[in-house]
Formats: sequence, structure tokens, C-alpha cells
Amino acid sequence: MRYLCLITLILSTAASAFSATKTWDGGGGDANWNTAANWSTDVAPVAGDDLVFPAAALQQTNNNNFFLLTSFNSITVEGGTYTFGGNPIRLVNGLTVNAGTTTFNLAISLNGPQTFSAATGGTATVAIISIGSFPLTVDGAGIVGFGLISGSGAVTKNGSGASAIIAASGFSGPINLNNGIFVVDASIPSSVVTVNNPTTTGGGLALSGFGGTGTVGATTVTQGVISAGTLTSPTGILNLSNGVTFTSNGTYLCKIAGPAPGSSGHDQLNVTGTVNLANARLAPLPWNGYLPVIGDEYKIINNDGSDPVVGTFVSLPEGSIFAGALNTAFRVSYTGGDGNDVTIKRVPRAQFDFDADGKTDISAFRPSANNWNIQYSGTNSASAQLWGFGTDSIAPADYDGDNKTDLAVFRPSNGTWYVFNSATSTGTTIQFGAAGDLPMPNDFDGDGRADLAVFRPSNGVWYQLRSIGSQFFAQQFGANGDIPQMVDYDGDGIGDLCVFRPADGTWHFYQSSNSSYVAFPFGTAGDKPIAADYDGDGKTDVAVFRATADSNLPDFYILTSGTFNYYGLSWGVPGDLPVVGDYDGDAKADVAIFRPSNTTWYLLRSTAGFTSVVFGAVNDRPVPAAYVP
Repeated sequence: MRYLCLITLILSTAASAFSATKTWDGGGGDANWNTAANWSTDVAPVAGDDLVFPAAALQQTNNNNFFLLTSFNSITVEGGTYTFGGNPIRLVNGLTVNAGTTTFNLAISLNGPQTFSAATGGTATVAIISIGSFPLTVDGAGIVGFGLISGSGAVTKNGSGASAIIAASGFSGPINLNNGIFVVDASIPSSVVTVNNPTTTGGGLALSGFGGTGTVGATTVTQGVISAGTLTSPTGILNLSNGVTFTSNGTYLCKIAGPAPGSSGHDQLNVTGTVNLANARLAPLPWNGYLPVIGDEYKIINNDGSDPVVGTFVSLPEGSIFAGALNTAFRVSYTGGDGNDVTIKRVPRAQFDFDADGKTDISAFRPSANNWNIQYSGTNSASAQLWGFGTDSIAPADYDGDNKTDLAVFRPSNGTWYVFNSATSTGTTIQFGAAGDLPMPNDFDGDGRADLAVFRPSNGVWYQLRSIGSQFFAQQFGANGDIPQMVDYDGDGIGDLCVFRPADGTWHFYQSSNSSYVAFPFGTAGDKPIAADYDGDGKTDVAVFRATADSNLPDFYILTSGTFNYYGLSWGVPGDLPVVGDYDGDAKADVAIFRPSNTTWYLLRSTAGFTSVVFGAVNDRPVPAAYVP
């Protein structure tokens, strides 16, 4: 028997050393690999050859009828839709799919370290693979999937594409993710996972990271993203059997598509062992059109036993409120669930909210004193703070993502922004813009933080400096004389470009969700545009303020988005300033005015009803009117 093994080894080595390339053409009378007429030279391959399958060859569903575990050097598929069946094979030097969709229904065993690669647009599905103790590298920008894997060798994912392990039989090898997507739906509790992939691509959150709905071993997120869910069911529960450790460069991307954890719900990390957060970033992301309901709580890390969570997410101590993507806000707890789980609770978010209670605060900037005066709705207390000069343009917004409006001014004389970050009580100075620009901050990248942006009337161009990756963006949209607006007209949680054109009373939108242009008339010359979400559907409604002394005529004209329902309200007199905001925290913009003549705010709140408050001075600039011309 040992002589037979020796002869087999010698033949295998010799075949590898003198391998030839054989190209399939499918010209034979059957679809078998050992039929000579199926190969371009009418010579069948032998053990150790490199096999090439062209995109346009015949009989793309074919059969390996060579002896069990015949060893080939490599397989390259140039394209097409191949399905390989038949006897198991061994591979020495890897597998490459350059295009098309390829399915390997025959089992593959590795005969040494190698790389499986799929190029952009290519998909390789390997039904059964045994890697033994050999390392396997998955590379390329395409998709490589494994139906059933066994062995103890390391699996390393390189390249920007995706890979998945659906099931396993005794697999215990480590998994290293260096780039792209890696999904594990198998139960491999002995497989240690290291995530060390980029978190950003092209200035935005990358579609990359580690996820799945299976079970893996001790997991370390050194750099990059961990999530849950599969390629076909994007949300789910990922089980980590021996703890999870983040670094400050790690991110937990928690997709939320429903109130319960799992498929069609929200992501959850189910952890047995220690949870160490180490100032990693938390990024909850509403998914598949689902908008988390205010008051709903989501258990995003289920921590076993009674051991407490170690550390916190970056800048998020226990009970803190932070802004999420797509115009959401959450309160985090590390003692949720049964006492040691990580939960986030959806809370209201409002413009011009300085105390994160989900309500617009009555507030004003006093040019004569260079200070901001704020009446906090949460505590009914007031404060005053110096920030900026009387000649500055005020530009309040939530720049640091803590769900609190930050004091900010844009200085037209030098095109510089001065922002006082509420999360850290520190100032930031950034030169971005020029004299004559109009500040128009908005969340243009969907990360829950306002981006610096200006509209330049001289050329009708919007200039943005986005908070993710400091990405610069410029687009011409508008003309001199247009009035820019801060909107999310399509309700996708990402700011849209918008101008109101007084010359003909038309609104112009460039929607971020589908890069489409929308325009329609609503208003006349002299109107003040006051776009806001008046009906609470998450989409900005168009509206104008036209003050009149006739109480029989409206002062507010509102046209709701989607339904295009129109209504008008008589609320104000000439000289009043519109100060629209959500003063009662019901997620609907309230009709409101500030009357300088008696420094009184008149609020017609959509849920809490009418109230009036004396606050400010005659020449104050009301903060909720910061972007009203």
C-alpha cells in the first residue's frame, strides 16, 4: 500500500511540474471532462493541468468524470453560466472567476495554500470545500460563497467583494477579514474572528464588514464594521461564543428594520463572554424604509450572564442621547434588558433643540451683545453665551451628532465657520466659503451630523464639506436671486438641494434618493419660504409666510409633500418673523411667529395648542428664523 501512495505522490508531483493549460469548448457528444472533443485541442486534460472555461463555450453544465479526487493545478472561468458537477477534485493553485455566475456542485479539496478569486460581476459558489490545514485566501471584487466548509486552515478575506460561509462540518479555522464583506451563517464556535477592514470608502460608510446569523468564536474588531444579517436577509442575530472586543477604530453598524431582533427586525450581537466596547463607534441605521418609532427600545447587544459591559461607545456615556442616521435620535444604555445589555431607545429630534429633549427651544442671537440667549424647554431655565459677532450670519445646527443644536456662525468677511460643539464644549474654526455665500448646513451624508455647506448666489453652486471623510462636494443648482432652503423633501434622511425662486414663485428640488429633479409653483414674489415637516411624515413640506393685517387672509400657506394638500392659517401681522419649529416634541413643525414690537413669541403647537412667551429684545435674531430671508 505504501508503494501505491508513493507512486501516486510522484505522479501528482510530476503532473504539477509539467502542467498544461486545457481550454473547454464543449464540442463533444456529451458533457464529460474526460471526453477529448470537449477541449479546444481535442486532447483531454490530465492530473495537474490548468483548466480554462471561456465565456462563450458550449455545454456550460458539465460533469467531471475523472477518478475521485483527481488533482488539477487551477481552474479559471472567463464568464458565462457554468455549473460543474461530478466527482470531487483537488486543487493546487486556486480558482478564478473573471465574470459570470459559476456553481461548483462537485466537492473541492485543497492540496496546498491558495487563493479563490472572483472579479467584479463574477460569482463563484462552491457547494462543498475541504481546506484541511491549508490557508485559503478569498480575493477580488466579486462574490465567493461556500455551502459547506470543513478543515482547520485560516480563511482570509481580501478584496472589496463579498464572501459567505453558509454551513460547516467540523471547521475550526480562524477568519481574518481585511476588506469587503464576510458573512457567516454556519455554526463555527471555535473559529476566532479578526475584523481589520476599512470603515469608509469614497467619503461614506462602506458596504463592508463582518456579519451573518451563525455562530463564531472570540471576535476582535480591530478596524472596520461588524453587523449582523445575511446577503439575502440583511438583518439578523449574530452569535459570538467567546466574547467581543472592539478598539476605538471599530464600528458596530446596527441595522433597524423592525422592533424585534432577527430577520425582518433589527440586528443584534448575542454575546457569550465579555463585551468590551473600548470607545468604538455605534451607528444605528434605519433599514428598508423602516422608521424607528419614538419610544421603542432595541436590544442591540444581548450580553449573557450578569457580567457588566466593559467601556462605552465613543462619546456615549450611560443614558446619553445621540443623533442617528436618517434624521433619528436615540438614548443609549449599557444596563438595559436584564441589567447588562446594550439598548438604544428612539427619542424625538427637533431643529433648534439645545437640550436634546426633542423640542425646539425659544432662542435668539443678540447682535448688539454678541451673545446667544436660550430658554430651555426641558428645564424651563435660561442661559446666555457669547459666540460670534453681530455682523456674522448665525448657522445653528447639530454638527457633532449629540442631538443638541450647536452654536455656530458663518463670517462672510473671511468665509470662516465658528462652531461651538455641545458634546465637548470646544470650539472649531474652519474656513469654507467666501464673501457673499449663504450658510446652509444640512446632513448631506446621512450620518446624523450637519455638514458645512454654502450656497453661492453669484454662480448658483452649492458647496459642501461633508462630515464623513471630510468629503468635498459641489453642484450647480439654482441661480442668483434664489433663496436656498434646508430640506429633506424625499424623506430619506439625507439633505436635498432646494431653492425657492421669488421671480416666479417656484420651488426647485434635487432629490438625494434618486438624483431626480422636481419643480412646481407655490408662492409669489415677496413671500418668505419656511419649508418644514408640518405633518410629521418625515418629508419636508413647502410653505411660505406672507404677513397681512387682514385677519381674514392667511399668513401661513402650507402644501404637504406627497399628498399635496393645501391649507392656510391666519397667524401674524406685518413685521412679525416666522419661527417655525417643533415646540411640543410631536415630530410636527408648529406654526409660530416672533413679534419684535413686544418681544413675544406666539406658538400654535400642533399637539399642545396655543401659548405665548415673552423672550428677547427688539433687534434680536430668533434662532428658529436663522435660515429665513
